[in-house]
Amino acid sequence: MKSKLKATLLCTLMIASVLAGCLGGDDDEPEPEPEDVLGCTYADAENYNPDATKDDGSCTYADPEPEPEAVMGCMDPSANNHNAAAEEDDGSCDYGMAQADIMAAYASGDMSFSEALYELEKSRKCREQGTNNPCEIVEMSIGDASTIDPHDAYDSASGDVIEQVYDTLYRYAGDGSGNAIIEPRLATGYTVSADGLTYTFDLRDDVYFSNGDKMEASDVVYSWCRVLGYGSPDSHVGWILEQSFDCNDADGNHDDNGGLSLTVNSATSFSVTLFAPSSAFISTIAYTVGAVINADLCEANRVVDTDADGNVVSDDYCHEWMDEAPFGAGTNAYLVQSWVREDRLVLVPNWMYWEAGDYNINRHTVSIVTEASTRLLAFTDGEVDFGSINIEDLVNFCDNLEDKPNVQSKDGYICTYRETFTTTLSAFNLHPKVLDAGEDNTNTGANSSLVINHDCDGDGTNDCNVMETAALREAISYAFDYETHRRETYDNSLAPQYGPIPTGFLFAETQYEVFSYDIAGAEQILEDAGFIRQYDCASLTHGEAPTVVAEADRDGTECRLPNILRVMANEGNDYRIAMAGQLEEALGTIGVATSGDAKPWPEYLTMYYTRTWDIRFSGWAPDYLDPDNYWSPFAGGHSIGGDAYGTGYENADVNAALLIGRTSQDNAEREQAYIDAFAAWQTDPNMIIIGQYNGVGVKHDDICSPDWVAIGSAHWFDYDKLPEVDGALVGSC
Repeated sequence: MKSKLKATLLCTLMIASVLAGCLGGDDDEPEPEPEDVLGCTYADAENYNPDATKDDGSCTYADPEPEPEAVMGCMDPSANNHNAAAEEDDGSCDYGMAQADIMAAYASGDMSFSEALYELEKSRKCREQGTNNPCEIVEMSIGDASTIDPHDAYDSASGDVIEQVYDTLYRYAGDGSGNAIIEPRLATGYTVSADGLTYTFDLRDDVYFSNGDKMEASDVVYSWCRVLGYGSPDSHVGWILEQSFDCNDADGNHDDNGGLSLTVNSATSFSVTLFAPSSAFISTIAYTVGAVINADLCEANRVVDTDADGNVVSDDYCHEWMDEAPFGAGTNAYLVQSWVREDRLVLVPNWMYWEAGDYNINRHTVSIVTEASTRLLAFTDGEVDFGSINIEDLVNFCDNLEDKPNVQSKDGYICTYRETFTTTLSAFNLHPKVLDAGEDNTNTGANSSLVINHDCDGDGTNDCNVMETAALREAISYAFDYETHRRETYDNSLAPQYGPIPTGFLFAETQYEVFSYDIAGAEQILEDAGFIRQYDCASLTHGEAPTVVAEADRDGTECRLPNILRVMANEGNDYRIAMAGQLEEALGTIGVATSGDAKPWPEYLTMYYTRTWDIRFSGWAPDYLDPDNYWSPFAGGHSIGGDAYGTGYENADVNAALLIGRTSQDNAEREQAYIDAFAAWQTDPNMIIIGQYNGVGVKHDDICSPDWVAIGSAHWFDYDKLPEVDGALVGSC
């Protein structure tokens, strides 16, 4: 027992001795191992525990975000309910009722005018989106319209608006090859009697004026009779119809619907009987003077003044009402929304317009800008789509201008060469007037007085104006520097034209060069006619008696004519201003005193209408494609329905030849007539015919134009403007 105890003690001491050696003699208890912190150790989990050292499988995660749903909607910009935010088309596009269905409902009485107008706008308006305002066109013009009454307007600025608001039975259009064709508008066709005198027209039965009134044959007859009855007192444009027929409506009331010359056959048919067969009649009625207006509204707004006995003192034939193209007056594609004269004119759609199709342009603005540098800047900056750009500024937009027929366009522009029938000329006034004391150039000219300052019959008494002498007008024609202006002023954009008929028309070969720049020859013509230097230039006026220098006191610097000749051009047309300046300077060197400066367009037109001018620079674009449209308005006397320029020219030989040329159906006979007219005219000219314009036009490259035609005005319903999205044009012309 004792020995077993000793053995146990010995083992215990040995174990203790060993442990003591391992612990370095430390008697403290050992620290326990650290315990793991359990939890979610994944940082992307909702319950992530940043203190956890050991993942315990408890991590939870949020449900994944659902994929965003595409925005559904109508993605077609041409639809009524287009959704610009839509990402996927849902087939919900609403285009409204079809135009034909709306008009059928209106015609049957199932839809009111206001309802039809609302539905038509919804159906037809332009809705394209882009940074370049693709539903609007802005153009620049150097001259404002004189009136928007088609029956007394004869300037191009007025015609450019009238062709959008009013319609004609036929009009000119391009054939795609640069040629002009006549296409039906309000008429569907016509027949001609065996004797070539009576035309019977059939009309469309689906045309309404912009106020919803239906157009009928009686409106056409009324419109044409209005031209003859009113007599276009300012513009004289009525000659185009006056040469062909008579309204036989002496009382001016139109109650007889045209009498023997014009007859209403039905709501969609009428007949007109001409004075003589005419190869150009359909062409003449395509001009704006043949426009159809709302007869009922014109009569309702007609101002007739009578005296105590009931006699008519004045009759405006609703001109005051028609002057600004009021709502309901016309049937064409646009309405005049606003017109601030000499500033801007705005056209908006006539939703009742009869031609099928939607509008590409909802707003057309014509901005009047007479300063060339302002026009250039506005076009360059993209403020306007196109307009009147001076020839010298084309280099900014076009290349290869030294070879104009092969002009090239710079990026962002479209440059196009056009050969036109536009004639540049300067007309002479044979019966000039001065406004009486106290009047100004804004009046009607009713109190203007003729200037009588020359003895035409040699009896010692002044009985005419010096401008009536053929020798003076011939001398002026030789004082003009034709070639310099064609070559330099117009930068070779004017082709020579030696008589009224431009190149490209029948019988243009009947003319040849007669007048050239010959200042010495001009002076000799005056000498031979007895116009010696005898007047004191310092005292000359337009209408008062001149001071005659005593023969003993003359030193050769005196003037030849009894009065100053007024030379007129219009502001904004730098070329006309330059030509007027050259002519004035040349005439001054041979003793013909002149005065003149560039006139604002309204003043220019007022002076023209009141005949208070002697020489004026102008231009002529054709009304209809027949040589008579140049000869008669240029040199035909008022007695045969000519003299559109108001020159007062009456040459019996010219008149006789022109009547043959106008009425003959035989080409050989017509050709001889124009040969005879030119022979008589060249010794007794009433104007300087300068040249035929062939030039380059420029526009921005987002503008889509219809086929070009060298007659008439642009038809805005046929234009388009491509939208620009993210800096690039969408689509093509």
